Amino acid sequence: MLNMFNTLYQGNMSLHSNKLNRNFFPLPGNNAQGAGAIGADGVKYVNSLKSSSKDLTSALKQLSGPAFSNRTITSSDKDAMTVSYSGKTPSSVPQMSVKIEQIASGQQNEGNRLNAKDAYEGAKGINKFAIETGGKKTELSINVASTDTNKDVQQKMADAINKAGVGVKATVATDDKSGASMLKIESEVTGSSPKNIFTVKDVTGNAAALTGANDVAKAGQDAKYSVNGGPTRTSQSNTVNLGSGVSATLKKASDEPVTVSRGKDAEIAKAQVEKMVKSYNSLFSESAQRVNDPKSQNLASRMVNTSKVYTSSLSNIGIGFDNSGKMTIDSKKLDQAAESGQLEKFFTENSGKNYGFTNQLARLSDNVTKNTSNFVSSSLFGSGLGENFSYSSFGDLIQYNYLSTGSIFDFML
Repeated sequence: MLNMFNTLYQGNMSLHSNKLNRNFFPLPGNNAQGAGAIGADGVKYVNSLKSSSKDLTSALKQLSGPAFSNRTITSSDKDAMTVSYSGKTPSSVPQMSVKIEQIASGQQNEGNRLNAKDAYEGAKGINKFAIETGGKKTELSINVASTDTNKDVQQKMADAINKAGVGVKATVATDDKSGASMLKIESEVTGSSPKNIFTVKDVTGNAAALTGANDVAKAGQDAKYSVNGGPTRTSQSNTVNLGSGVSATLKKASDEPVTVSRGKDAEIAKAQVEKMVKSYNSLFSESAQRVNDPKSQNLASRMVNTSKVYTSSLSNIGIGFDNSGKMTIDSKKLDQAAESGQLEKFFTENSGKNYGFTNQLARLSDNVTKNTSNFVSSSLFGSGLGENFSYSSFGDLIQYNYLSTGSIFDFML
C-alpha cells in the first residue's frame, strides 16, 4: 500500500509541476519562471491597490480622533503672554481675553554709579557683608586688594552673592559711554510678600555702603490681570491659571487685551488630511483608468458615490474634486478649518456615523485591502486563466489557487 501511494504521489507531482511553478511567483522585476506568463502589470496593479488602500485606511483612522488629540492653544501676543494646558486637554478650546495691568517682579536694588576704572577708596583686605531674606541672614566676604578698581570690588561682591545661592542674583552693569559701573541685585522670587524682601548690610568694612548695594530701586510687586472683562486678579507669580484648564505666563503689561484661541499649528491633522487625499487619489486613479475591468470601475464608482454626498461639507474644510474625480486641497481653507475646529468636527463626527464620510470611506478602503480580488478581474492577469482562480498575498509573493474541484493531490499542492 505504501509503495502504491508513493507511486501515485510521484506521478501527481509530475503532473502538477507546471501548476506549482505558475501558482507562486515573485513581484515584477524578478526573473522567476511564471511571472511574465501570469501578467506583471496585473501584479503591479493589485499591489498598488493594497498599498493605497492601507494608506487611506490609516489616514482615516487618524482623522477619526488621534490626529486631533493634541489640541493646541495660542496667544495673540506671545511677547505679552504665552499659554498652555495645565491639566487634561479639554474637549474644546476656550476663547479668552486677558488684560494684563502689570506683571509680578521681585525686589531690585541698584547701587551707586561709580567710575569703573577709578581706584576703589573703601577699606582694603577682608570685607564682610550680610544678606538677609525671608528671615535668614547669610554672611559673605570679599578680599579687597590695594590695586582694585571700583568695578573690581563690585564684581567680587556680585560673584560672592551668586556663589552663595541665597535667592538673589547680582550683576555689574557698565555704561560704556560714561564709563560708570553699578552693582545690581535682584530677588529670584516675585511678588510683594514681606518674605521676599532682602537687605544688604556691612558686617566689617564698608563695601556694601560704598557700592550702594542696599539701595532699593524697585520693590517687589504682584501681577495684576483680568479675564474676559472680569474683576482684577493678583498673583505673586507670573504663571497663572486662567480657568478652563488654561495656564498662562505673563511677560509684560499690555495696552490691548491678549486673546487666547485655538492654535494655528494643527500640523498633525493637516498632514493626515494630505495623506488621505494622496492615498485616495492613488486608489481612485488606479481603479478608474482600468476602463475594461468592471470590478475596477465598480471601485471607482463606489468612491465617487461615497464622496459626492459630502461635496459641500468637504469644500468647507478645503477639500474639492477636479474634473477627473480626484481630490484637491485648498490650503487656505484647510488652515482656517484646522484653526476653527471645523476640520476636527467633520472627520470625528462622521467617523461615529454608519453612513458618515469617514466611516464609509474607511470601510471601503479596508475592504479593498482585505478582499482585493473583489475589485480586480482575472482578465488583467493574462489569457487562459478564466475566472476559476483567486489570490492571496504573502509578503512579496502572490499565490494563485484554482477554484475547481481537484484530487487530494491538488488540495495538498
